Order: sequence, then structure tokens, then C-alpha cells
Amino acid sequence: METKIISHRGRTSKKSVDNTLESISNAIDLKTDMVEVDIRRTKDSQIICFHDSEIDGKIINELNYSEIIEINSQIPTLEQALWSAKDKIDIEVELKEAGYEMDVVSIVLDYFGYENFVMKSFDTNVVRKIKNIDEKISTGLLVGSSFSISQLFSVIKESFTCEAFNQTGADFVSPYYKIFNAGWFFRFSRRKIPIQVWTVNDEEVIRTLINQQVHSIVTDIPDVALEIRESLLNVKSE
Repeated sequence: METKIISHRGRTSKKSVDNTLESISNAIDLKTDMVEVDIRRTKDSQIICFHDSEIDGKIINELNYSEIIEINSQIPTLEQALWSAKDKIDIEVELKEAGYEMDVVSIVLDYFGYENFVMKSFDTNVVRKIKNIDEKISTGLLVGSSFSISQLFSVIKESFTCEAFNQTGADFVSPYYKIFNAGWFFRFSRRKIPIQVWTVNDEEVIRTLINQQVHSIVTDIPDVALEIRESLLNVKSE
């Protein structure tokens, strides 16, 4: 199995812009396997590509899209991002909140076939709802928003029971790379559940993960990750 390299929010370097049409274009030019975008909904029900819950100190879902682009004109709608990526690169959509899953599914399916996109979230209810809407959609459960003591118990519990993952009906699990490196996801590996690791910017860790044949790696340096993968494939073919 060849590990997929996914451009984190469309980044092609640690300093590049993210969640914009420019970043998607850069990921396409780089020929990454997939580009990830984060989505949120505005007050006027526009679904936009943006990571944080606030912009310029104001809450995203309390602003109309017209107000948001006055602050930052580069923030696209999900539909604009999909149009930009269609037939050029596969896309991974991360829902940052619940409540508009049906709208997202409808929009994405207007542009992409099932084999060309995935959806994921930290919210188990979001993942479960997407699966209930359309079981053919490939979904992922994100685990561990940070490597902290406060999350340690829930992460260890999940690693032994796979309880949340099983309840969502997800197709793959996506742990924070430090959590995965700690060895707590061995049961997922033993069950042959695809594992996507995020966000990995250390070259040696990327090399190790590719050698371990994880399903996919989310990274801010996809150019480096692609080079590492190519070099490892060349070594194996010699």
C-alpha cells in the first residue's frame, strides 16, 4: 500500500497560506494526492473554508459572508474550493462543527464522485450523521486535538476499545501524530483499520510512517513528504 500525502489546509510549506483558492492551486501544481480544507458556516448559511471559530476577534457564525470577506477577501466558500479542485485533485473536507452536514454532503456530491473525496471531524455526532445521510461517503474520526494530560484518558480508552470509532461507522481513524507514535493505536492496526496521521512535519517521522505503511499523512510540507515517499519506493524497486 502506498501512503497518501495530503496537503494540510492546502499548505505546500510551513509559511504558505491555507484554506484559500491559491493554496488549493498550489497543492494541485505540486501533485499532492489530496488537499484538505476546513469548513464552517456563516450567519447567512454560507459554508466557507476557514479553520478558526473567530476572525479578527469576531465569531464566524455571527458574521455574514460579505462581512467576512471584507476582513479577508481570500476566504472562499466551499463551493468555490470544490470548483477549483474538481477533476484536478482529490479533496478532504473537515467539518469543524455540527449542524449542516446535509448541506455539505449535497454540495460536495455536486462536484465530486465518492472515490474522490472524504469527510472527517473530531465530533463523533458529525461523523455518524454523515454516514447516516449516505453510507457510501468515506468518513474519518479525528482523535486527539493535542497531546495533553486532559485528553490522555479518553485517548487511551479509545485505543483499547475503539468505542467511538465503532459508534460512528467511520472508515478510517485519524490520530494526532504524537498520539500515534506513543503506540496507542495498535488495536486499530491489528484490525486493519486505515490510519491517517496528522499533522506531520518532521522528515524522519514522515519516513517512519511511510515505512509503516500508514494509510495517509497530513502535512504542511507535502513536497518533502512526496520526495521521501519517492525515494523509499525507488529503494524498494532496486
